[in-house]
Amino acid sequence: MPIPKKLPCPDNCGVSINWHVNTDYRDGWTARLTVFNWRDFAFEDWFVALRWEKQVQGMKTSTPLMAHVFHQTTEPLYPPVPGKQQSVISFKKKNIKGLNIPEGDGFPTKLFFNGEECALPKHFPKKSSGQRHGISVLMSLVLAIAAFALMMD
Repeated sequence: MPIPKKLPCPDNCGVSINWHVNTDYRDGWTARLTVFNWRDFAFEDWFVALRWEKQVQGMKTSTPLMAHVFHQTTEPLYPPVPGKQQSVISFKKKNIKGLNIPEGDGFPTKLFFNGEECALPKHFPKKSSGQRHGISVLMSLVLAIAAFALMMD
């Protein structure tokens, strides 16, 4: 028997689901959900369910933030990539205090594809503080002067 081709997902699940926080503003935030199909067959009537565990002031302890957000389509998810689906989802922050989207509160704590729980990374990307790493202007100037001095010899 031939060995099946390994799928690009670490848990070999057949789909990759990417979650990107697009914007964070005072009244809400937006995120982009992208689903890639790595299998050899189409997923019909598929759905994604997301859950947040972040507790915020004014909510009951047992109530997760946003409960579930469903993305469902009747358009098949065709194999293999570029068979992908994307959606931009908007969330409101009305009456929710203590929510820090850049520090990870905009990322779900559980994700389900067609009812099966998917693996999530242990660490989520953080918004950069605008600092750039690399060669400073002063260092560039010193290197340029040194190069010019070497060329003059």
